[in-house]
Amino acid sequence: MKRSAVWFAAVYFATMAVAITFPGIRPFNTIQPYIFGIPFVFAWVLAWVGGSLVVFLFLYRAYHK
Repeated sequence: MKRSAVWFAAVYFATMAVAITFPGIRPFNTIQPYIFGIPFVFAWVLAWVGGSLVVFLFLYRAYHK
C-alpha cells in the first residue's frame, strides 16, 4: 500500500508540474470563462493545488494507518 501511494503521488506531482507550467497551461490560459468569479487559468492552478491536498491525505492515510 505504501509503495503504490508513493508511486501515485510521484505521478500526480510530475503531471502537476507539467500541467501548471508553460507547455501544459498554454491551452488553458484564457481569462474569459470565469469560475466562481476568478479567471479560468487561476481556477486551473487552484484545482491542481486542491488535488495535491487529496494526494497528501492519501499518503498520510497510507503511512499512519
